[in-house]
Amino acid sequence: MKKILFLLVAVVGFSMVAEAQQYFIPKYKGEKVERDFVLDNPKRKFTVTLGGTYNMAFGITDRVNLKHQNDVVTYPREIGFSGGSALLGVGYKATENIVAGVETGALFQDNGIAMPLYGTFNYFYGPATVQRRYRFFNYLHLGPQFYFKPSTTKPIGAMTGVGGGMRVLVANTAKLDFRLGYQLNLRRPVVEHSGGYDLPSSMVDYKQFAHVIQVGMTIMLF
Repeated sequence: MKKILFLLVAVVGFSMVAEAQQYFIPKYKGEKVERDFVLDNPKRKFTVTLGGTYNMAFGITDRVNLKHQNDVVTYPREIGFSGGSALLGVGYKATENIVAGVETGALFQDNGIAMPLYGTFNYFYGPATVQRRYRFFNYLHLGPQFYFKPSTTKPIGAMTGVGGGMRVLVANTAKLDFRLGYQLNLRRPVVEHSGGYDLPSSMVDYKQFAHVIQVGMTIMLF
């Protein structure tokens, strides 16, 4: 009988302690804190970038205009070149989402070495300060290219490129831009004079268009 009474007293005591804890001991629950990552400094209007690309051609087209006949001939060329580029860029942030600037550097490819010099237009989506470490963008490139093989190529060509990418914050301040897009390179080969019936070069407009898939990575220096 004493054992039963002792068990009842113990049960009542434990229930009173639990009830006291419910009223007098607060329950702490960790709240989820979402951090804001600064993917672009709005106070800094100018940016300096350094990057590189890998270029892989998926199509090459020759366009020959015989001026004396007003006749244009186009034909595909065997695909067989790839290359890459090293680029230095300067940009100006017109708004939180729009950055325009200039890029230059060196283009290395199987059909010639060139120095691109083109204008850039980048549109970033969303605010500069977000609750994630990445931000998407689209880009447009347009400008001349200067070739360095005068025996085979005229010195001035052109290029244009479009695509998209993602800016990633890899450390507290280090930012990388990854991009993927299409690039069109214009090269003007020199007309060869071999044979007695060739036209003079002044009567032939010879252009070569290379269709390129471009994969690039850029680091923001400033």
